[in-house]
Amino acid sequence: MGFLQDNGFDPATIDAEAILRSFMKDMEAGLRGAPEGLPMLPAGFTLTGEVPRDVEFPAFDVGGTNIRSARVRFDAQGRPRVLNQLRGFMPGSRGPVDRETFYRVLCDVLAPNIRPGETLGYCFSYPVDLEGRLLFWTKGIQAQSIIGSDVRQGLADALAARGIPGCRVRVLNDTVAALLAAIAHEGSAERAGCVGFILGTGSNTAYAERAAAVPKCPGLPPGSFVPINCESGNFLHFPRSLFDVRYESASGNGRGVWERCISGVNLGALGTLILHGAAEEGLFSAGLRANLLSRTFTNIELDDFCSGRRPDLIYCSADEARILRGLLLPLYERAAIFSAINIAAAALAAARAQGRRSGVVRVNADGSTFWKTASVPFVDIVRKTLGRLLAPRGLDFELLRIDDAPLVGAALAAAH
Repeated sequence: MGFLQDNGFDPATIDAEAILRSFMKDMEAGLRGAPEGLPMLPAGFTLTGEVPRDVEFPAFDVGGTNIRSARVRFDAQGRPRVLNQLRGFMPGSRGPVDRETFYRVLCDVLAPNIRPGETLGYCFSYPVDLEGRLLFWTKGIQAQSIIGSDVRQGLADALAARGIPGCRVRVLNDTVAALLAAIAHEGSAERAGCVGFILGTGSNTAYAERAAAVPKCPGLPPGSFVPINCESGNFLHFPRSLFDVRYESASGNGRGVWERCISGVNLGALGTLILHGAAEEGLFSAGLRANLLSRTFTNIELDDFCSGRRPDLIYCSADEARILRGLLLPLYERAAIFSAINIAAAALAAARAQGRRSGVVRVNADGSTFWKTASVPFVDIVRKTLGRLLAPRGLDFELLRIDDAPLVGAALAAAH
């Protein structure tokens, strides 16, 4: 046994099938409203099953650092085109702002792309309830006066005050927007379902479910499909290493336990814990030990070091560099395997909702951690694991990277 294995960290021992079954069980429990299940939050609109044609909608993407507005035109074949894209900084991302300033900054970017009386697709990357109320801020945003208020009405009122009255605002999570972008994408094969998956700073999944399969929301229109924001980062029922437990104990709050094992903002902290533990265990020279214990690392730094892009990030001998990489690469391998399990669970749920036992599930994956991790062949590991999980169940998958997915998804939400 080695240092990682002694601490319960070994990607080779992951039972992907068992975790997949637990994931699906927790998704089903969440649809019933069982407390042990995933949140499984229905979007505030249902899907018609058709991509709009020969029509144009305003779209707004409000993220952690930047905000973007555009007009999205769906052509005669339903293919989307993003027009007149404008950008700005997210109010509250650089310091505290009051309510007036918050909406003024939003309207500065949005106003040129929306007309009186239009329906706006509002991709809002923060937790809101079905009434559009902001539950709490994430990503360090400082705009306390917005918490608890209806962000849809707040934006509509601000637009009216700007001289753009009568606008209807349809808010959606960024992962739901990724799902809708997959639905709007023109694929090469008839799809068995669609999935939106995000792995960047955080992680989440979305798919479309039959209204009848969401018993906790009996008021959904019969026969309709509703986008489900799984909040999959909150999955709990999987084996964790001692490093995961230590990380959760030190800085966790019981939410996002799965996300803390796979997403970019957490991989750096977990990697730092592993390196500190190895240093305390005496695996390195005295000089490297002191160096490691005096530092914390970001995900980008560790990925750059392991991939060879920044070999001088940690001053050490060639032999010690090999040991460091041997400790860190399994962190990224596990994140890729876990990501595939997460996607597979949503793909199976999406196909089941469509009544399909075979076919291709279209997966729109978004996020820099998914596409830019270089220390391991991340996407290849995801593909291999996905194939192993889905092929025996009669399903194949199409892994997509859709440009401007939040804006396209927001425009499609405005159409429903």
